[in-house]
Amino acid sequence: MASRPTQQEIEAAARVLNDLGLRHHWWDPYRKSYDELAATDAVGKEEFDAIVEAVLVAAYAVRAHS
Repeated sequence: MASRPTQQEIEAAARVLNDLGLRHHWWDPYRKSYDELAATDAVGKEEFDAIVEAVLVAAYAVRAHS
């Protein structure tokens, strides 16, 4: 089994993904930064983090099998 990302890795990747999404208007009309999301919507942050974690786990699995 692939190793799990740390919470710090998840949050760092989530910030990058959110910033890119805002820059490319993927989430329009949503405009909150990741830190604003974390401060105002605990469930939304948890769901976003879960998506990012799944992506990181998939990337770790590929690396482990390369």
